[in-house]
Amino acid sequence: MKLRNVGLIARRDYLAYVARRRFWIGLFFTPAILLAIIFVPGLIHKFESAHKFAVVDQSGWVLKATSQRIRANDYDTLLTIAAANAATRERAALPPLLARVATPAAQLDVASRAAVSKALAEGGPVPASGAALSIWQQRAAFAHWYQGLSSKEARALNPGLAVARYQHVSTDAGPDALRSRVTQGDLFAYFVIPPDPLTADARFVYASRNLTDTGLLDWYKEQITAVIQARKVATVGLPADKAQWLKTPVDFHSQLVTKAGAKTATAAEKAAQWMPVGYVYLLFIAIMSIAQLLMMSTIEEKSNRIAETLLSTVDPGDVMAGKTFGAAAVGITMMCFWLALILGLLGAFGSSLPIGGFAHALLASISVSSIVWFLVYFILGFLLYASVLGAIGAAVNNIQEAQPYIAPVTMFMILPMILMVPVVKDPTATWTRVLSYFPPLTPFLMVNRAAAPPPLIDYIATTALLVVTVAVVLYGSGRIFRIGLLNTGAPPKVRELLAWMRTPAPDKSDT
Repeated sequence: MKLRNVGLIARRDYLAYVARRRFWIGLFFTPAILLAIIFVPGLIHKFESAHKFAVVDQSGWVLKATSQRIRANDYDTLLTIAAANAATRERAALPPLLARVATPAAQLDVASRAAVSKALAEGGPVPASGAALSIWQQRAAFAHWYQGLSSKEARALNPGLAVARYQHVSTDAGPDALRSRVTQGDLFAYFVIPPDPLTADARFVYASRNLTDTGLLDWYKEQITAVIQARKVATVGLPADKAQWLKTPVDFHSQLVTKAGAKTATAAEKAAQWMPVGYVYLLFIAIMSIAQLLMMSTIEEKSNRIAETLLSTVDPGDVMAGKTFGAAAVGITMMCFWLALILGLLGAFGSSLPIGGFAHALLASISVSSIVWFLVYFILGFLLYASVLGAIGAAVNNIQEAQPYIAPVTMFMILPMILMVPVVKDPTATWTRVLSYFPPLTPFLMVNRAAAPPPLIDYIATTALLVVTVAVVLYGSGRIFRIGLLNTGAPPKVRELLAWMRTPAPDKSDT
């Protein structure tokens, strides 16, 4: 092998790839898709209108109690916003009412703010503390302002406010009339509360044309459940504080076990558990696109007889090595660009979207070692699949003839995508570790196991195994490439390909 020839062909192919308009379109299009998957759902949710719903309350009390609970929760969120901005420049940007109660709200602890919010929603009792009383005195203005708050204004304050997502429509109509309004699109859904909701066989009804969006149902069911439970507790005469104590769930504090010991898991460390999913996606897209680009390029040069010109002056092995390394350089260029672009955009604009906290935690979870190992497995994985697809491109005359050969190669690349979620959930499982030593899956599974970093011995052993496998595959593919590049007849069968691999290269001293 002449390194100068390999370098010239690699440089030629690299410049030919990056000079194409479709390369640059793909370079921006792929991360655009990934970013759209991350951001668009949040943007749609941020700007969608509030769902309108109605309630037919046959009990006479559930609707009122539930509405008071919803208002109390929203009041608590609004007072928390006011308190958080009491001593900041953002206070001037608050609505006038929140600006007036910001200082007393900041003087209350969490429990006191919840209590005054409940009193505001239910109309009593009158708070005893001075700060709570000053807020209480604004109850009429609070109720009037909250009632006129639009969903858009509420989203600007906090997207989690109930009034930002859902709008209750007061009506005396029965289910038949409401069913017609749902059909016409005037209502998203309606609820029917039975006459005796405390009985075991009480039948609650939720009716909507859209049963896939369960946000409204889940939210309102949670509110009504809390109200019904409170009434049941009061019915048996159990004090409210005792009832709350009985209902208090067990809360586990997640700890991450490391070699240094167990510690409380941060948001970044929890986010890191899912970071390998992004690595697998990038690896799959890059290898799939660039390796197939190499195959298509080989087919094109063969059909245009450019290959014959190359082979008249350059050894076939040098041609294949040069084309493979040239395509690998294109892949590395793409990967570095994608990583820099995606991480840069997440760092710059992630905080402005609902996933902002997750985005920053995700960035914090990325380490230099994870990037290095990712690039190592990308290069070796690319060389493995590119050498196979390059040999296929040399053996056939057009893309139609290549399809039967591409299918099994694609299967090996899709299998890690199927296993992606099970692996990230249990990266230390024995089956995961065993499959990591199967070379066609090694690049994908090793980056997928990064959620719980594999032992160094696994990194070293799988890398060594992959290097040996790539060398063997390159050697065999080189022989197929040498014969197939000049073959213009019918596409070879698998048995013929194996025979080509065993055919020794001609001795140049005999020519």
